[in-house]
Amino acid sequence: MSDSHLQDSMIAQRLFLCLIICFCLSTWLASGRLALAASPPPAPTCHNILGIQLRLIPGGPYLLGSPPEESGRYWDEGPQHWVNLSPFYITATEITNAQYGEFLAATGHPEPLYWLDRNLNAPNQPVVGVTWHDATAFAKWLSRITQEEYMLPTEAQWEAAARGGLVGQPFPWGSTPPEQGGRFRASFNPNPYDKDGFRYTAPVASFPPNGFGLYDMAGNVAEWCEDWYHSSSYTKSRKENPAGPASGTSRVLRGGSWYGRARELRCAARQSFRPSQTDGFIGFRLVRPVSP
Repeated sequence: MSDSHLQDSMIAQRLFLCLIICFCLSTWLASGRLALAASPPPAPTCHNILGIQLRLIPGGPYLLGSPPEESGRYWDEGPQHWVNLSPFYITATEITNAQYGEFLAATGHPEPLYWLDRNLNAPNQPVVGVTWHDATAFAKWLSRITQEEYMLPTEAQWEAAARGGLVGQPFPWGSTPPEQGGRFRASFNPNPYDKDGFRYTAPVASFPPNGFGLYDMAGNVAEWCEDWYHSSSYTKSRKENPAGPASGTSRVLRGGSWYGRARELRCAARQSFRPSQTDGFIGFRLVRPVSP
């Protein structure tokens, strides 16, 4: 082969190689753009006139409860089941002492237990010592002054929100234990209490949010739900927007607390208290339906 022919062949090979590289690069860039376009947008946020932040929880199917093999499982968490929920807003944090104080000042409602306790009554700590009746009274007052409908979450709404878009994981952040690697992911009792940085309740949003942008869905305070508690609720509840039993003696509490242990931080863990009772580890957050 002559030198000129050899040179032409080498040029052709280089051009062909360049075309392959350009094609691969353009394909890679396009796939990256597609991947970015497919990523879910962050949950929409809104604020009401009191400045309370709410996050939108998408409507659709949610897997609730825990499988028999989940570590720390309580016997009343099954069977694991799917429900369909309409979209709703939920407060990004638990209701704080500052927010509850506005309600007390406006209505003259009796102060809750521990209202004067300096360990629990900082403005940005979650309000505690509220009964189920206190929490629903706050919701009614907030509904009246905002002209929006507020209420306690159903047990199904609470758990769907707590899971943050994850399916079948024990905690709002996944399967990692809450103190693995010395990094605490919630306010609870790791023994001693202050090992996580807080002896009592933590200021709201002290720990990272879940996938829906919600804070303290595990720990800090146990949260009142709308539902009456029954150990076998899941075997009888409807699939569309379940609301729990029609009657009962105790109301559901969810989320564990600064006073509880790690197993109570799991999304499926259930507790109950009589609606007239309370304690220093009990608070609440609210939901708001999405307007048609």
